[in-house]
Amino acid sequence: MHVHHLNQLSEIRGEHKTNPIADLCPVCPNCHAMLHKRSPAYKIEELKKIIGETKILN
Repeated sequence: MHVHHLNQLSEIRGEHKTNPIADLCPVCPNCHAMLHKRSPAYKIEELKKIIGETKILN
């Protein structure tokens, strides 16, 4: 299991205390890699939509 930061760390300025409930989301390693296939990273909802559309096409 990987943990994905919902707000990119590179965009956070100054000190930041991470709230594990609000700021992090557990994802499988494959999904985590796909989330970071572009910059800025995909939002989780965007990736879910892409995966859903792919299932319909196959």
